[in-house]
Amino acid sequence: MKSFMNFDSIVSELKNPSEFNKASVVVNEENKKEAEAFLLNHNYYAFSIYKKTLPVRDNQIFDFRDCVEVYEFDSFLRNSLQKFTGYIENLVKASIINSLCSNYSGELQKAQCYLDPFIYKNEEIAEDTIRHFGRRAFISNQALTIKHHIDNRNGHIPLWVILPELTFGETTHFIESLKDEYREMWISDLFLKNSYYNGVKGLDQHIKNVAHSWITASWALRNRCAHYSRVYGLNFNIGNPRFYTVTLRELKDTNKKKSDNRDLFAFMLAIKNVLICHDNSIQLEWNAFIDSIKEKLDNSEIVLPYKMGFPEGYIKYLKIDL
Repeated sequence: MKSFMNFDSIVSELKNPSEFNKASVVVNEENKKEAEAFLLNHNYYAFSIYKKTLPVRDNQIFDFRDCVEVYEFDSFLRNSLQKFTGYIENLVKASIINSLCSNYSGELQKAQCYLDPFIYKNEEIAEDTIRHFGRRAFISNQALTIKHHIDNRNGHIPLWVILPELTFGETTHFIESLKDEYREMWISDLFLKNSYYNGVKGLDQHIKNVAHSWITASWALRNRCAHYSRVYGLNFNIGNPRFYTVTLRELKDTNKKKSDNRDLFAFMLAIKNVLICHDNSIQLEWNAFIDSIKEKLDNSEIVLPYKMGFPEGYIKYLKIDL
């Protein structure tokens, strides 16, 4: 187990060349006070990973401020992506409620279609999912909307009341639990009725096959952002999305392959693919975010596009055509 380090020990450790990229981070007299203040408010053990993300160059001696620049850029990415994946969470919840209630024709009222075991893949999954809804209703019993239906509606809780109480991960699990026919109707309602996707012939089944991976990628990234974990310079191992084949063809000249789905670029493409189905105002906000990334990268020699898997001309792949 590593020993606790005071400020002087941290300064020495930062100066030692990294085994990963040979980077050495120097705290000099000019920025010593800034470094002390920064490390007082930020956990060094979490901050130290950014030393490994510094670029490889002829002179591998970096100023402390260089390392902070990477940290702050990562924070900018994380805070922004958490917001956009939040938009996607709300979109997913609203769209599955609308699709399921519109297409359900079973014996129960549409409001309680989620309690019908016949909408799920099998009996075991149905029992587990319905039981989970019950636990969630119990946990959230003091939420105003849940309490109202318990007190005034004999505990009959509509899907549009209980689903917002689920986490993003629980929502994606619920969708995965549905029979293929219901899941595909949802994808059709959300994606295939959108002019961007229905304008390309012969890709309906492809979109049905890959769209859920975009949702899962959004959930995985949101979960990482919510825990304030690093996203810059990271290869992701959970929720890896599949490429939209139209985009993958466009990326051919950049040497991107369908297996290159572990970097931030792939995850941001997945987010873009979902936000295409969102409001115009959200899409404008996304495009402004991409422009902000470009501005920061253009004005930096420390944070670099390739660290996120960004290919040449990345801006045209990540922005939404409006």
